[in-house]
Amino acid sequence: MKMKSFVLSASVLALGTLALSGCVPVLIGGAVGTTAFVTTDRRSTGAQMADEVMEKRIQYEISQAVPNNLHLTVTSYNRRVLLTGEVGTEQDKLKAQQVAQNSLEVSSVVNELLVAPVTSVTQRMSDSTLAGKVRTQLIGTSGVSLNQMKVTVDRGIVYLMGLVTQQEAQKASEVASRVSGVKSVVTAFEILSEQQVQERLKLISNPEPASQGYTTTNNITNEYDSSASSTTEVRLQ
Repeated sequence: MKMKSFVLSASVLALGTLALSGCVPVLIGGAVGTTAFVTTDRRSTGAQMADEVMEKRIQYEISQAVPNNLHLTVTSYNRRVLLTGEVGTEQDKLKAQQVAQNSLEVSSVVNELLVAPVTSVTQRMSDSTLAGKVRTQLIGTSGVSLNQMKVTVDRGIVYLMGLVTQQEAQKASEVASRVSGVKSVVTAFEILSEQQVQERLKLISNPEPASQGYTTTNNITNEYDSSASSTTEVRLQ
């Protein structure tokens, strides 16, 4: 097994209210993700809501900017966006990233789009099955919580996003890499210390009252949003 690591600079969250008015079409992608709206989630309620809206909105925005030869899956966790799938040209790949970066409340973008023909329905069904297998293994692993991450599978490649400790990140990656059919594992986690995890949970369970009207802005301070962010790829031999 060979590991390739890319360290990304953490971005300060772009604060602002979501544009919730208007209808945004929901486009179906081949990759499969998972989300968790639970009390143990390390994201604030606002960040959870923002992630769900952002995924649909950015999917729509990119499909309008890149209308041809596109298979796209958008995954968002704590306002950090992952793009997977296929595009026709390198210019389309860059365009998709620009659109995502300029979308409301996006803190950073991990662009894993591949310049290649779009995958077949058979491949996407296989990815869906594989995603289920990976989640099952993660749920059954001590020291790893699926509540703290999202799992996306595209072309047999497993992508993991979430707010986790270094130990949780390593264990989740190792577990996913051992699942039959997985070609490689790419982790795009935000790494937190144990202290930061506890402080996040404390703030989420006792949020400060909003001073003005409704907003989906994350109540967690930038001190915690500037935690280490990394993208690691584990290639299987």
